Amino acid sequence: MKFRNSFEALSVRPNATRGTSNCNLKWTMFAAAFVLCAAALAGAQDVPPTATVSTVYNFAGGKTGSANPWYVTLVQGSDGDLYGTTYNGGSASAGTAFKVTTSGTYTLLHSFANTKTDGGYPSGGLTLGSNGDFYGTTQQGGSERQGVVFQMPSSGTITILHNFNAGVDGAFPWGPPILASDGNLYGTASGGAGAFGLVYKVTTSGTYTTVYKFSEADGYYPMASPTQGVDGDLYIPVALGGSEYCGTIDKITTAGVLQATYSFPCDAGGSFPIGPLVQASNGDFFSTTQDGGTNGEGTIYQVSTTLAVTILHSFGATFGDGEYPSAGLALGTDGKYYGSAAEGGTYDDGTLFNTTVSGTYDALYSFNNSANLMQMSPLSPPVEYTTGLLYGVTEFGGTNNLGTVYSLNNGLEKFVTAPLFSGKEGSSVLILGNDLEGASQVTFNGVPASFEVKSNTHMTATVPAGATSGYIEVTTPSGVVKSRKLFVVQK
Repeated sequence: MKFRNSFEALSVRPNATRGTSNCNLKWTMFAAAFVLCAAALAGAQDVPPTATVSTVYNFAGGKTGSANPWYVTLVQGSDGDLYGTTYNGGSASAGTAFKVTTSGTYTLLHSFANTKTDGGYPSGGLTLGSNGDFYGTTQQGGSERQGVVFQMPSSGTITILHNFNAGVDGAFPWGPPILASDGNLYGTASGGAGAFGLVYKVTTSGTYTTVYKFSEADGYYPMASPTQGVDGDLYIPVALGGSEYCGTIDKITTAGVLQATYSFPCDAGGSFPIGPLVQASNGDFFSTTQDGGTNGEGTIYQVSTTLAVTILHSFGATFGDGEYPSAGLALGTDGKYYGSAAEGGTYDDGTLFNTTVSGTYDALYSFNNSANLMQMSPLSPPVEYTTGLLYGVTEFGGTNNLGTVYSLNNGLEKFVTAPLFSGKEGSSVLILGNDLEGASQVTFNGVPASFEVKSNTHMTATVPAGATSGYIEVTTPSGVVKSRKLFVVQK
């Protein structure tokens, strides 16, 4: 299937020639008003021997259920459950926040009302804070009906931190803010600020600041959340604009100073970057463009801290390859980057894949909607859970045709993780994992730290004096488990 333009590509439409019905997406650029409908979707699995995909949960929709997760990457909570949002479902049909256990037990946490006192239609999912609470955005709702930033504990009680107002700041945020090394939240709003969008900062207590306003030259309509590099700067793909109007990457300080801009050249060089970046241990970043490449069906790219871009893979080069990768990549403990393509694959219903930092690409799984009501249309990458399994969502498919939560087993190892991989000596760090009860030691790059086990799935540790940047290691009853990322000790 070919899209007429990048905005049409935001709507994943099942192929009607295989007995499914189209799902129309009514989408206004500045209002970001999405109306999704489920199609009669089905699927069967086509799995290489090294990867196993299983359905964990089928979204049920309705007043007490969730439906159609929209560009959502799941996040692991301190209780060991998986948390996310859906664009539809809930009591007002304006989206939900939910959690699901790894065994498939679902809990509706919040039904968004899309009123002046509540958000509506969340996309992108949630970010876990160091306090164990979650942070997210909605594209609509709030005092001006232009979206909100919210805080949510695991109980599901929503607190609005900021109401967007295009006349004053931004509007229509796509993804959740990130937790930065200064303890503040940074995010993007796709509209407002002269209709080009902006970068904002909000404290966990709700103090809001506009950090940077985009222009036509350095990109407009940012959809991706920022990524903070180890240098402290924010790296942000911007969907449109730049010298060729095919999108940009901007490097901006947290104080709002633009350091550099890269303009995607369109065509073979990629276009329409809407997924956030993820940084590798070598300092470079990796992500995807939804369009462009040698076949016009998206790319995987690598970008340095000086914004030099290398295309690693162009989608659609061979039969069965994915098409139109959307929301970037996620790092696995094997050092590879995992992602999804909304279409393509053996059955043209989407794929899962991974790539090495050198660009070796491997197709892992082709979704298939021809039988058994399985998953289809994965819009975001799966995220690795601390057991080594990866979990993701599909927008459609499942027994109710409203999307699924799935797991991907690619034989990855256990690890521990944290909401924030940086901190000063003496600061407290929230650590997530499994089998943590009975832990006997925690070290930061080999230096022992004081710690307190809170449950089998989370603990806190204090960055010890004399610690240097390196891996966190936890000695558990079942062995030593280390973090998948380096913890940066701030001086």
